Amino acid sequence: MSGLVLIGSRERSSKATIETADEHSDWDFHVITANPSMFLSRDWTEEILGSQLKAYATRSAIISGVPKVGLVFSDAEVDLVIISEKLLRGLKLWAAFGMHRRSGPSQRRMQDIAEVIRPGWRFLKGERRWGALYRRAVSEVADPRLSNAALKNLAEGFVCDFVWTKRKMARGEFRTAQRMLHRELAEVNFQLLHELRQRQGKLSFTKARRLELITSATELDKVTVEATLAPACLHAAIDKCAATCRELMADLVGANWRWPI
Repeated sequence: MSGLVLIGSRERSSKATIETADEHSDWDFHVITANPSMFLSRDWTEEILGSQLKAYATRSAIISGVPKVGLVFSDAEVDLVIISEKLLRGLKLWAAFGMHRRSGPSQRRMQDIAEVIRPGWRFLKGERRWGALYRRAVSEVADPRLSNAALKNLAEGFVCDFVWTKRKMARGEFRTAQRMLHRELAEVNFQLLHELRQRQGKLSFTKARRLELITSATELDKVTVEATLAPACLHAAIDKCAATCRELMADLVGANWRWPI
């Protein structure tokens, strides 16, 4: 391991902000290594002393193509984003030629790194080797944003899923409809609200994080989804979700998009 970077709320634990860690916060790290495959299994955790490992899972991180490892110990929860040295060496090279300023894979990966670490990061190991690249990501690359074209595509996808969900309701597939409501329709609205708040210069986090703390009661209610399997309740929740999508898109792109059905 050539680098270990503390990120997330634990790095900001000494700062009195809305992002400060509390007793519910986990520990988030970037692990920079020449051997990412070793983290695909839990074997390496046998060297960790003092805590009992309860669960170990590998998933995809926000950085495209990079694995994320979730660990639950008897006394703590930890998320590790496993970043290969090969990837960072490539980013350093491309950045030297200014490629991180141009739309493409290099910029996207630099954006992914910057978006996560921008609120704060601290090298525990590897500062001399990798610190300049992290600083460059934060200072020279803007967080990823959604263009109007991307927003319209999201909204069109919402319409497709809305029609599909309504048809499943008509067939009596209420659990499928409930799943689609939460997994797809509500998720689109969270993304639209996040982009809107960013455009308005307001504080916002991905994945609907801290919405209860940063939005008004009215704004929060618009993206709140509550639905039992009762058909009337499901229909009402789906229609409310559609109304929120229309309203958010009107705020974002105005007359450049209209609900098509």
